[in-house]
Amino acid sequence: MYELPIWVTDKLMGIKGNLKLNYAEISRNYRQQQYKELDKTQVLAYAIGRMPATYSVINYVIQKFLKRYKLFSNVLDIGSGCGSLAIALLDKNVIYTALEKSTHMIDMFKFLLGENIKVFQQDIYSFYDKKRYDAVFVSYFINEMKDKESVLKKIFDLSYRYVFIIEPGTPAGYSNIISAKKIAKEKGFYSVLPCSTEICPLKYKDWCHFSIRVQRNKIHMNIKGGSLPYEDEKFSYVIFSKNNLDKLSHNTIIKKPIRKSGHSIFDVCTQNGIQRLIISNKNIKQKLYWGDEINLIKWNA
Repeated sequence: MYELPIWVTDKLMGIKGNLKLNYAEISRNYRQQQYKELDKTQVLAYAIGRMPATYSVINYVIQKFLKRYKLFSNVLDIGSGCGSLAIALLDKNVIYTALEKSTHMIDMFKFLLGENIKVFQQDIYSFYDKKRYDAVFVSYFINEMKDKESVLKKIFDLSYRYVFIIEPGTPAGYSNIISAKKIAKEKGFYSVLPCSTEICPLKYKDWCHFSIRVQRNKIHMNIKGGSLPYEDEKFSYVIFSKNNLDKLSHNTIIKKPIRKSGHSIFDVCTQNGIQRLIISNKNIKQKLYWGDEINLIKWNA
């Protein structure tokens, strides 16, 4: 449902080189939080190894948004990389603009999407645009920034309506989401998805994240040295709105449901904290998944 389009996969399948070795180096640096600008061959490996997951997550977040709200009219994609968001919006009537400092990332972006999309080749710290955008989108970017606070403030200053932030589904990624919530409040934005709480109710060493299953083709499996035809991408995300009227109450399943023989157990984030629901399987007409909304009134009645 959220998978990278076949025409993109076909283009990536034509890429040649020692991709496995380059991807291993990228992965190692990422785990050690040594964020370096990728060279040309590393970008090729990154596109094959990471785009199926980043695209799927971005597409997932957009689809969740569209279940509640009308699509934004224009967007600034900060740290656009190889163009996952641009691909996800191709069939939408949206004016798309990218901000990306890496020449090699931009080359891959244009290889996949052509030359007609507007791209600012600039660092976020020095970037200035007097224009304010209907939406600003930032995916897998804040975690790589040294001065996260100033970057987050700039992100909110560039939007007059929506801000989308996606981070890795790790404690560090979740911490960036919490930092974004604090700055959003200062800037007059409200969290609207996946929750509408100002303060996260999770405690101790727990963190809010979600998971999506990504199918792997043969080259994808080879570059990652994997044996399974899929991988589970963990991510954290938050969507903010400048409009308080968008701040609706949400009850989101924030952990993988526990399936039993006669019932299922759901941990749900609500306005009143985390609530655990135990529901008979015979009463669930449509299967509920991690990240779905659930009707508390129905099940608490």
